[in-house]
Amino acid sequence: MTPHAQFVANALYEFLPALSRGEGVPQPTPRLEFTTVELAPGSEKEFEAALAPEQPRLQGETLWYRMIAGGNVPRYVRLRPQPNLSAIVESNREQALPEKANRVTTKITVEILTLRPTMSYGLPQTVP
Repeated sequence: MTPHAQFVANALYEFLPALSRGEGVPQPTPRLEFTTVELAPGSEKEFEAALAPEQPRLQGETLWYRMIAGGNVPRYVRLRPQPNLSAIVESNREQALPEKANRVTTKITVEILTLRPTMSYGLPQTVP
C-alpha cells in the first residue's frame, strides 16, 4: 500500500471568514471538494490579498483555512460542499484561483471526498 498512498500528518487550521462564504464548519453534503494550496515561503499576505476581492463573488459555500501547525507552511485549504459530481463539474469555472494568487502558488491538489455515514461516528444514516 505504501507506494500508492500519501500519508498526511495531523494539522491545525485557522478559519478565514474574510475570505470565505459560510460559517467555519461545512454543511453536510454527500461530496466535498477539498483543495490544498501550497505557497512560496513568505507569500501568505500576497495570497490572501489576491483572494479578498473575490470573496463577494463567491456563489456557493466556500471555506478557506490557513494551516498554523502540523506540516509544511504556508499551506491553505479550501472546502466547498457539493451535492453531487455534476455540481462539482459545473462549478469548475469557480475553482480557479485569481492570477495574482497563482503567482505565489507552488502546488495545488484538488480532492473529492465522499461522505460515508456508515463509516462515520455520530452521524444519522440519512444525509441530504
